[in-house]
Amino acid sequence: MRTLLTTRGYYIHIGSHRDHASPLAYNLPPDWKPTGKAVPFPKDQRMGVLTHPAWLVAHSGNFDNDPIRRGHWIRYKLLGGNVPDIPINVDAKLPEDETMTLRERMHVTRVEECYKCHSKMNPLGLPFERYDHYGRFRFDELDKPVDTTSRLVNTGVAGIDGEIKTPFELIERLAASAHCEQVFVRYVFRFFLGRNETLGDAKTLQEAHKAYVDSDGSMQALVTSLLSSDSFIYRAKGQGGPAGSDK
Repeated sequence: MRTLLTTRGYYIHIGSHRDHASPLAYNLPPDWKPTGKAVPFPKDQRMGVLTHPAWLVAHSGNFDNDPIRRGHWIRYKLLGGNVPDIPINVDAKLPEDETMTLRERMHVTRVEECYKCHSKMNPLGLPFERYDHYGRFRFDELDKPVDTTSRLVNTGVAGIDGEIKTPFELIERLAASAHCEQVFVRYVFRFFLGRNETLGDAKTLQEAHKAYVDSDGSMQALVTSLLSSDSFIYRAKGQGGPAGSDK
């Protein structure tokens, strides 16, 4: 998981001689030639999957970034938290003002009735304003310097809270967090066992995380631990398989 979050090397695929979009998304010249090897990026430009153009584009709108959606993903997938659904009486739209940056237009989310939920997402997503909705690294927006600062409070995760100046600071904290590792293990459990965990799976999750840590982050060791656990071997009829199946 740490490698996925912090690697500086990116494999850049070009589908055909007409495919100029991939190099441009990485701020490379359109005539850049692939080498078949991972391309190393400077420390102040890219770091892991959260600065990969594919992730950035997937959590953007057609014309704008979406710090709210990016923060929502991090809150769920890395911190294991949750955010309540949007109330039915709320018109969840940002004002349209071409003279204001996206961060400036997000001031509407700071009103009391909105920020209770947005405080769980906005601070996690705003550092990634360093990249546009196409995933390209940038220094300014509307001729104004891009502001990537943020402040995390009450995440409930040790080592995560505090002031943040760049997306890389946030990524390093996430990558170094044992809590995020445990959330990662939980999602691997759900994928391979085909269901959500229960209280009865606590021992399986603890042993899987231990196997992962003891093997220095080996995915093979993690999956082996899960598939040799009682949670997998002694499944109830119809659990974790096709309807009516005991396999």
